[in-house]
Amino acid sequence: MQNGTQNWGEGVKTFSLVSSELSVTLTNYGARLLSVVKDGVDCVHGPKTGEELKADTCYCGAVCGRVANRIAGGRFELNGKEYALAVNNGPNHLHGGNVGYSDVLWEVIEETDTRLVLALISPDGDEGYPGEVRVQATYTLEGNTLRLAMQASTTAPTLLNLTNHAYWNLNGCGTMDDHMLQVNASAYTPMIANIPTGIIAPVADTLYDLNSPAQLGARNAPGAIAGGYDDNYVLPAYPGVKCAAVLTNGIRTLRVYTDAPGLQVYTGDYLPLKRGGVALEAQNYPDSPHNPHFPSIVLQPRDTYCRTICWEIS
Repeated sequence: MQNGTQNWGEGVKTFSLVSSELSVTLTNYGARLLSVVKDGVDCVHGPKTGEELKADTCYCGAVCGRVANRIAGGRFELNGKEYALAVNNGPNHLHGGNVGYSDVLWEVIEETDTRLVLALISPDGDEGYPGEVRVQATYTLEGNTLRLAMQASTTAPTLLNLTNHAYWNLNGCGTMDDHMLQVNASAYTPMIANIPTGIIAPVADTLYDLNSPAQLGARNAPGAIAGGYDDNYVLPAYPGVKCAAVLTNGIRTLRVYTDAPGLQVYTGDYLPLKRGGVALEAQNYPDSPHNPHFPSIVLQPRDTYCRTICWEIS
């Protein structure tokens, strides 16, 4: 194993996980997933060097938090108190603010050939959020499946919604426009200017219906600013891990499993290489604090936050 042998400066290191099916590269900078190699093809689009990593503004492969996705106006109310957050995406708060979990060094707790455990302490007041939050992200590789388990606790009531923001391109280069995507969801949350309206709408008879595989290069979400998808899908409500999405290029197939209630599908239209990869972000719904009928992202001191995401490549 070559864990930690590449030092990209300022404490940034890379780590390798290897199985009979996959070779995975991770970094402690943002707990990021840098590559997943299957049969010689790297299926993850994004930075491959330290310079590229530091220049990235698209959250490539990162664990995003304290709250992934958007909070309208950068404000929320909790227990009768209003909190102001960084406004870093137009008028809204995105992926934890100016310096979210994606852009800090995580502590390495454990490393083996098939397992990497990273931890982070987010102090009270971090980017405007209340409570000290302790987060642990565990990547485990077994056969053709990479699993990410995230756990967290807080010292005070706060908001928490974590995801991994990897961009997938099963070709290993170029765009993923030839990929076929299936999303196992019967509803989605319509948006205006990237913020949910609060409605949970059926996908049936709309271009949002991805229950049957659709070619990404031939499908665009109605009214999409950049031409593709950047939308939250409502996953089945039954508990436990379920298959949220299937992505294929006809040679390799990626299956995404999660216990999250939502899946943000983003076709990478603002990447430096437009549509260089598709992000399948398992998470809670966007702007949950302003929509009390959405699944709650409030974390109480008595509770433990848990989120699981699995990627299976065959």
